[in-house]
Amino acid sequence: MTGLVHRALMYGGQDDVLHVTVPFLRAGLETDEAILAVLPLAHIEALRDVFGPDAASMQFADATEWYEHPVRTIAAFDDFARSKAPRRVRALAEPVWTGRSPVETVEWHRYEAVANIAFAHYGAQAICLYDRHHLDDEVISGALRTHPEVIDRGGARNSGAFVEPTVFNIECDRPPLPPPRGAVESLPIATVDDLHDLRAFVTERARRHGQADGALGNLLIAVTEVATNALRHGAPPIELSVWTEDAALVCEVTDHGHWGHDALLGLLPPQSAAAGGFGLWAARMLVDVVHVRTGGSGTVVRLRTAL
Repeated sequence: MTGLVHRALMYGGQDDVLHVTVPFLRAGLETDEAILAVLPLAHIEALRDVFGPDAASMQFADATEWYEHPVRTIAAFDDFARSKAPRRVRALAEPVWTGRSPVETVEWHRYEAVANIAFAHYGAQAICLYDRHHLDDEVISGALRTHPEVIDRGGARNSGAFVEPTVFNIECDRPPLPPPRGAVESLPIATVDDLHDLRAFVTERARRHGQADGALGNLLIAVTEVATNALRHGAPPIELSVWTEDAALVCEVTDHGHWGHDALLGLLPPQSAAAGGFGLWAARMLVDVVHVRTGGSGTVVRLRTAL
């Protein structure tokens, strides 16, 4: 099973949603596909009413709970698809866009792009819903650029704005990272023996700023994975910097190595990431946001976790 049929539905109301999604789901029931609908509760209730007893054959999930973190959402969909194999998956999904910061919006668009590769080997079909009356033009434009096809009452067609996922990923990482807005404290890293000092360094500063133990534990694993990658694959000098800004603790690891600009390391589930990247995948799973910038002057990996 190869290829993901990944379509965007720009709807104007619930009638549009039902007109497109009901036959889509009925076709999945007829072929005994595993059906997952991650939607706002109003759409879930409407679909349950339409399908009646057949709704028991589908799995429903509240979008507000499912769409909390892009990489964890990729992992959740991947877990679902693997648990249902060898059955094919047919999914409805409506990402949550309201209340997102500009940084979060970029990461959710990246998620939609990466899905085309992350789930290509499952032979799945997915329709992602976008409310064209309540979402801004940037979100709608992003949907057209991250979904190979769009669908409406007239049927499916190619999206003329679609951008290949690796190219889209490069675009996400093109803007330079803003300079730190807080006081920066730094620690050089030369060998794996320095990783103990790194963890102590981060722990002291995190506790100074009131970081909760659970979040601190996740951060320590994430920053250790990133620093280990720099030691193994980067080039000296390697340095850790820590600061706070906007009620978040930021840890940044810099080195003078260079990654390929089209790398999706850390964005694909490990079992489908033939090129590696498990350490960065773990880091992305454990903190709120991971930014990567790479170029002639070296590589920067910036991890951000809320305080």
